[in-house]
Amino acid sequence: MISLRWKIGGILVLSNIILGAILVIIINGEVSKTVEKEVIERARTVAASLANYTSEQILSEDVVGLKQVISTAQSFESVEYIIIQNGEKEVLAKTFNTAIPKEIEEILTKTDQDINIVSYSGENGNINCYDIVMPVEDGYLGYIRVGMKQEYVEKAVSDINFLIISVIGGITLIGILVVLILANRIISPIIYLTAKADDISQGKLDERVVVKTNDEIHNLGLALERLRESVVIALDRLKKRQSTRI
Repeated sequence: MISLRWKIGGILVLSNIILGAILVIIINGEVSKTVEKEVIERARTVAASLANYTSEQILSEDVVGLKQVISTAQSFESVEYIIIQNGEKEVLAKTFNTAIPKEIEEILTKTDQDINIVSYSGENGNINCYDIVMPVEDGYLGYIRVGMKQEYVEKAVSDINFLIISVIGGITLIGILVVLILANRIISPIIYLTAKADDISQGKLDERVVVKTNDEIHNLGLALERLRESVVIALDRLKKRQSTRI
């Protein structure tokens, strides 16, 4: 049989763990959305900056100059690739050292959506990116495409999750200790009263029942003490009657 102490402590500990898990899930979702939005906005900023600085080079199809500009812009940690297209959507410059992956080639004509999700096979395995499209002069001159790593979002979320789980884990451990201490303080008087009630049932009436908790358990202790006193008085009367008859 599981004691009441462990039942109450277990319920409170389990509720703490469940609450912590719910908080992690909620915070994870919000953090993921926030980081994803930040990465996309960063890509738009990079693309807008390139659109401003490369418009003349795109117009003159200065491939060398364009490659120099995009190689510098790719130094951002979250940028996976940059592609510059002319008004006919032909590729003028790219950061890929080899041919453009076919998965990206398939979306080069998609310029009506400013965000595309693309997945392709790279040197280090499968790569997932947000493909951000920025028109240059409303698309008359061309388009800037910036691929942002989804891995960057996942890593940022993972780092934040580790911090959140560490904090919640620490709070949960402290909560467990507090719960066990409180549960012990609540259950100990009940165990004491249970033992006293058992003593009274066996005729052990010498010790008073004393509980100082200032709550309903205290009232229960007073009631049990009155019961003990009543039993003592009843036994005394019974003894006196028996002695008188003799």
